[in-house]
Amino acid sequence: MHNQSMPFNSFNLNLNGNKTSIVIFSESNTNRLNYTLSFVFNRVLGINFSIIKDIDEFKSINGFKINYSHQLINQVLQIIPNGLLNESELTQIKPLPFYKNNLIYFYEDKKGILGFDLFSAVFYLISRYEEWQNFEPDEHYRFESSSSILFKYDFHLKPVVDYWILELKNALKHLYPNIELPNKKFEIISTIDVDNLYAFKNKNIFRIIGASIKDVLKFDIYQFKYRLLVLLNLKKDPFDIYESISEFCYKNKIPLIYFFLFKSNTKFDRTISPKSSAFKKVFSLIKNKNAFVGLHPSYDSTYQPELMANEVEGFSINSNQKNIVSRQHYLRFDINITPKLLIKLGILVDFTMGFASVSGFRAGTSNPFFYYDFVEEKEKHLLFVPFCAMDGAYSVYQNKSADEALSSMKKLALEVKNAGGYFITVFHERSFYNHLYNKFGDLYKKLHLILKEI
Repeated sequence: MHNQSMPFNSFNLNLNGNKTSIVIFSESNTNRLNYTLSFVFNRVLGINFSIIKDIDEFKSINGFKINYSHQLINQVLQIIPNGLLNESELTQIKPLPFYKNNLIYFYEDKKGILGFDLFSAVFYLISRYEEWQNFEPDEHYRFESSSSILFKYDFHLKPVVDYWILELKNALKHLYPNIELPNKKFEIISTIDVDNLYAFKNKNIFRIIGASIKDVLKFDIYQFKYRLLVLLNLKKDPFDIYESISEFCYKNKIPLIYFFLFKSNTKFDRTISPKSSAFKKVFSLIKNKNAFVGLHPSYDSTYQPELMANEVEGFSINSNQKNIVSRQHYLRFDINITPKLLIKLGILVDFTMGFASVSGFRAGTSNPFFYYDFVEEKEKHLLFVPFCAMDGAYSVYQNKSADEALSSMKKLALEVKNAGGYFITVFHERSFYNHLYNKFGDLYKKLHLILKEI
């Protein structure tokens, strides 16, 4: 039976019976610290943790331990706290980088074993602290790569957070040879944003006439003929990739999620009418192939709560499911507004965490992480799933060929494999139309077959 909650359940959010536990000594126990430790130990390393504030109690414990304080405790791995996790306000201070082992680090200390405050560095990136700070938004009011601290120092193409945690893992194994730390598997997930259900089909007469005139004025005779053949039912619509791609992923056991735009008739929202029965047919086809459907909230949805609420309701009715996953159209996401709205509307998993203009790791990690609300200073139950490779970053923003994009994506995949995380791709229905994006449709299958063998 098709279970639409699987995109949420498939991420390693439980410990799968692992009984390994580590004790952390900290003179304070804050929400920031717990949020960070939950990510590092529960969700990445796959083990339990507990925090102890009493130093004598901590010393008396026999087991696996970390000292997160300035106090010296013999034969215990020590990480010197920078102080960020004890703060209860948000500042405009950005951490300064330093470098070793061909990697970037933040919050240097020269006494601890790792040489930096791992927990503060992880928190700064996964809490999206920098998105809460002042930054210069792009033309769509997005936090884009130019504002990213990792992009600034040219480390956005490495999942640095995952590598830092690997360093901690190796240090723990060196100090405690008998500690059981699960090996994380390299996982791939394919996602497709459907901005326009069909290129030519199911459009009203005014859109058909207007688009045909544009084809003629641009001397695009190929597309003019293609459109005519589709409308005469003599050729398949070039955006109608749902059966073939769903079948491809089903046969190759590749998890696949489609995100459907469910609004039309605005400058940035150009799909067919959400009232069309075509959506229900496509949803049914997709689910029969064990793929999943999610919502692609429209361009203005972040700043118009009623608009998003209507889209969620309409999409849920048409897809016959309680929607739990989404990705913002145009990746238009405001850390101060969007997460709260998604939570209010029952969205559990958001896939927006990435850049439009470049590939790479917006939060420095390939692993899912929960939203941290700096207003309430606590973790909220909204899971951010970061992607690192999107077709449009190559074809639209960088004018790269399909072969160049494939080469770049393979390098990113190897980085993720080395770190043991999730390699998540984003393609669009229009990328499979070679007339618009030469060979990008072929790139999709070629890439995902390669990923299966990595």
